[in-house]
Amino acid sequence: MPNRGAKRDGVETVQAWASTRPRYLLAGSVGAVLLAIVLRAVAALDFYHWELGTGLLFVTLWCFPLRWWPWALVAAMLTHPHDGVVLALVEPLLVMGGVLLLQSWGVRPGVQVSLRRIGHVHLAALLAVVGMALAEVLLALRTPASGLEALLEIAGPAPFGNGSLASLLGNLWLRHLLSDFIGILMLMPLAYWATAPSPRHSPPSVAVMLRSAGVMGPVVGAYVWLGAVFPGSEFAELFRLLLVAAVVVFTLWQGWRGAVAAMCLISVAVALEEALGDPRMGPIVTQTYVGVVGALTLLFGASVDDFRRQAADLSRARQQEHRLLDEIQDAALRNLQLEESERQRLARELHDEFGQNLAALQTHLKLAAPHLNSAGRPGMADLLLELTRAMQRNISRVLSDLRPAGLEQLGLFGAVDRGSIRRLAQDAGLQMDVRLEGDARLLSQLDVTHATAIYRMAQEAVTNIVRHAQARRCQLTLRISRRRRALWVFLDIRDDGLGRLNRLLPGNGITGMRDRVLALNGALYLHQLSPGLRLHLMVRQEDGARGTGR
Repeated sequence: MPNRGAKRDGVETVQAWASTRPRYLLAGSVGAVLLAIVLRAVAALDFYHWELGTGLLFVTLWCFPLRWWPWALVAAMLTHPHDGVVLALVEPLLVMGGVLLLQSWGVRPGVQVSLRRIGHVHLAALLAVVGMALAEVLLALRTPASGLEALLEIAGPAPFGNGSLASLLGNLWLRHLLSDFIGILMLMPLAYWATAPSPRHSPPSVAVMLRSAGVMGPVVGAYVWLGAVFPGSEFAELFRLLLVAAVVVFTLWQGWRGAVAAMCLISVAVALEEALGDPRMGPIVTQTYVGVVGALTLLFGASVDDFRRQAADLSRARQQEHRLLDEIQDAALRNLQLEESERQRLARELHDEFGQNLAALQTHLKLAAPHLNSAGRPGMADLLLELTRAMQRNISRVLSDLRPAGLEQLGLFGAVDRGSIRRLAQDAGLQMDVRLEGDARLLSQLDVTHATAIYRMAQEAVTNIVRHAQARRCQLTLRISRRRRALWVFLDIRDDGLGRLNRLLPGNGITGMRDRVLALNGALYLHQLSPGLRLHLMVRQEDGARGTGR
């Protein structure tokens, strides 16, 4: 199709050049003459089931600004097939009304094709041609009674009625309505195609035209050939249905522009069938077939384009959503890593600075013990030493929370099974069963961040059971596997306590555990058991991370 930008630039260039009145009159006169010549040439291609002149006038008015319409009106009047001035003026004015209505709905050159806009094109065209056909009928009413034979020649055989004047007038109105409507339906979509932006989700226009010629061309050729080889065959209905099926499939493949090409090819097939002299359908039925199939094809093609556009928008929105989620997860993971780094820094400072000072204080207290005893303070040194030992135990507990030593020494499973988590359960009288499933060698491929986070979540879960559940038994299952180029770690913890899902508060460590899981691209679920609760969490580590989880 022609480049839409070049076409619009050409119209704007004419607009700019014709800024003065003499140039406007010159450009309008030349344009009117050229349009009259084209209308005369197009009239030679008309036959009973389409009126391309009406379609050309509709397209011309739609493409050009309102100031050029009087010249188009002059050209249409000069080339009108009837001698009467009234009808030659009324019919172009009705076409202008349809175009004005279409533009008032926002359907202008350069706007995106949509189902709603194509529906407006059909409605505007239909309203215009209804009035034009009525004008033709009013003109025919002026025919004298002796001219019924001439009217019959103009109207053709009626598909209904008994050949009376009313039946012939109805036939005449329907034929003119359909012929003008098909004329607009054939040219207006081509103009819309040429001016509308190409959908990003559809193939280029050249590809659509080549596929139309390569796919629909042989189908239309077969339709015409079968009609010539089997004239008047009872398979006529089957041929038409197969042609419609081919149009539907091609439209579904190529979208609205494919529908435009298919509709034009259908009209050509019907014209060739008529030219062969043995049409399978009567005039009114042929026009109805072309008009209905063409209109529905264009609407279906526009709906296909709308669906693809919405699907593309939805796909872009999902990609944007995934990108934002990845960014959020990366930020959460960095925060988790910074938190662990800060914990390790605090642990080092407590161990190096406070621990050394506390050890020095204990040494000085031991040295000062004889002096305190001789000064009448017996037992004071022992009391102070006991306070330092309590402080040392508290510091050790804080260091264990900040940097689990068992995790570095025993590995993830060993730290869970034989470390502080086991001691916590034993001190509370909780019988804890720890299991490892999957390939234990994969634990060494976990990085520090993932291994530490899993350990802390297991520690937090057991702490919650000890503090709140009043459970007697607890089962902790650690499962690790490799799938889809990633390590998957599952932690399943069950108890037989008194916990209820509907009584859980946002705190109780659940919020922190959920944040850690989400930061590691995982998920956490809670299920009600009878009795007790089940906590099931999953984290994933992509391949390529340095493993130290042991």
